[in-house]
Amino acid sequence: MDKDSLVLAAHAGAVAAVVVLLAAGGLRAPLTQAHRWTGTKAQSAAVFFIPSVTVTELRDTYSTGQTETKSGGDAKIRILIVPGHQPSKGGTEFKDLRERDMVVDIANDLANMIGSNSHFEVTVARGKSSWNPTFESYFSQYKTAIDDFAARQKELMNMHVADGSMLLTADQVHHNDAPSTAVTQLYGINKWATDHNINITLHLHINDYAGRRPNRAGMYRGFAVYVPDHQYSNAGASRKIGEAIANRLAAFHATSTMPREDAGVVEDQSLIAIGSNNSTDAAALLIEYAYIYEPQFQNAAVRKLAIADYAYQTYLGLQDFFADPPNTSYGSLSFPYDWSTITLNDAGDGPGVYGLQSALRYLGYYPAQGASLVECPISGILGSCTKNAVKAYQRDHGLAATGTLSQKTRALLESDLSNRQVVHCADGGCKNKTNTTGV
Repeated sequence: MDKDSLVLAAHAGAVAAVVVLLAAGGLRAPLTQAHRWTGTKAQSAAVFFIPSVTVTELRDTYSTGQTETKSGGDAKIRILIVPGHQPSKGGTEFKDLRERDMVVDIANDLANMIGSNSHFEVTVARGKSSWNPTFESYFSQYKTAIDDFAARQKELMNMHVADGSMLLTADQVHHNDAPSTAVTQLYGINKWATDHNINITLHLHINDYAGRRPNRAGMYRGFAVYVPDHQYSNAGASRKIGEAIANRLAAFHATSTMPREDAGVVEDQSLIAIGSNNSTDAAALLIEYAYIYEPQFQNAAVRKLAIADYAYQTYLGLQDFFADPPNTSYGSLSFPYDWSTITLNDAGDGPGVYGLQSALRYLGYYPAQGASLVECPISGILGSCTKNAVKAYQRDHGLAATGTLSQKTRALLESDLSNRQVVHCADGGCKNKTNTTGV
């Protein structure tokens, strides 16, 4: 996928030079030796920016539903959702899949969920064919102001690096170049978000890396959530939100296997989307939901479910952050399912298998012991991963371990699912409790 970044390179005892590497995604690698030297030798000189947004402020605003804006008056928690890349241009592709379109589907599902909560006000930056008219007009009318804003932020950051008040971090995930138009738009989004008192900005992406052969599945799997470097003014709140969303995603999906993304929640100094050069006041995240060639995206019916789940888990993560999770939540929209339509006697790939895998994951049986979500993703594909998990479930419930869905197995699944629900995933993983009333 395309990412936009700025890499600052400094030399000890001299005025730092700013090298702009506005990234389009792909191969990640450590930064330069000069960058690494500065990050390790100048530790004692660093200071943090004054926080522009705090966890307490956001939670207080959510609990009251109101906050005083810079221009006066009151507002709800304002969330801006930015589907990655430009309409009809950019982003990674795999066979007939286009990242730039998939993330709009996630964004729309997520916006509907957020919009159903009276504490929130939500804006989506673009659709598949065009920008939201508000942004289309803003990019055109204020291009000079946006360019001036970007140049000023870069100059200020250059000064902070030169005087040692901003430290450069070694071994950041590397990002490739992005078109200049996209760079202007990202800085414009940051400026607009600050000017319009946006509280949280969510940039949505599907991942990929440079060097993957066209239409061939690559070597990496899993999600990652990028948050601002801890020195930036929006860092603290962004990280807490990112951790809450990552916890929800991790309940059903593997964390990225790419080096330096495998932390799950990844700090980054250089992504414009999350505030490089300290360019946004809002809490900001960039979410890489999965790699575009992963199996849950390859079947159209399963892809629709997976996209809805990614949106739902993002929404649940927000609710966990605000300590207001839904009372009845499994963490996936794919189950309970009409299990009578699934036998597991043949290669019945599809939404039913995806729902079964998700339900078994929720109950602690998928994947079976000794396997991981990297090897056995929730994919909708019937195979040994699914059958081994069903067998483990059957053995634990005193049934014949056939690996197929007998009538007794279906009845037990329905009973187990109706008596348990996940209620909170923000601190230390997801917690189950008995649900005596059913869901």
